[in-house]
Amino acid sequence: MKLRLICIFLTISFITNAQISKKLKDRVEIIDKKFFDIILQTYDNKSYEELYTLYSEVSKTATNDELFYLALNGSTFIRYNAAFSLLYKKDKRIIDLYKYYSKFPMQYEIKMSCIIAQQDMALSIRGNILAELRNYEEYKIISEKSNQSKDFYTKEEINYYEKLDINFFKDCLDEFKIIDETYIPERLEIYKIINENWKDGKLQSPNNY
Repeated sequence: MKLRLICIFLTISFITNAQISKKLKDRVEIIDKKFFDIILQTYDNKSYEELYTLYSEVSKTATNDELFYLALNGSTFIRYNAAFSLLYKKDKRIIDLYKYYSKFPMQYEIKMSCIIAQQDMALSIRGNILAELRNYEEYKIISEKSNQSKDFYTKEEINYYEKLDINFFKDCLDEFKIIDETYIPERLEIYKIINENWKDGKLQSPNNY
């Protein structure tokens, strides 16, 4: 099963690579070089911001096929951002990426405020989907109960949530559960503990600890 999964993704990656434009490759090479320079400089703030500015151009111009290829290749920065570009474009291949990175975990570093944190690719994909669902639920509560969504959200955010296909994210979570049962069953127990101790918008300490 492991060998079969590797062969499938290598084949897809090889085919997609032939379709990536030279212009995109050149942009990615610039980002990769800058990313490795930033690592050596312990994540300089200004350079890190420039890195995301450069990637935004990639996200705007790359096709979904190209993003899928990038989510499997290149630096961890490129893989991470390409995967989430696919997620927010609601490309179902995010499920394939979750499966791949569950079977072959990828750790990456990301700067959050002034902290450099280690993250797991598969868990980050799931986490971002859960965050989208939570944010959508909060939006619905505010817009339906208080009818004051304009006081809390920008026009762009309101437009986003009104058009959001929430079923896409729910379907992804259903598929993730099947993948977890197959590849990492212990992950389900962790999710159960988190759900049992998640109260008032934050994780509480279990009573038996």
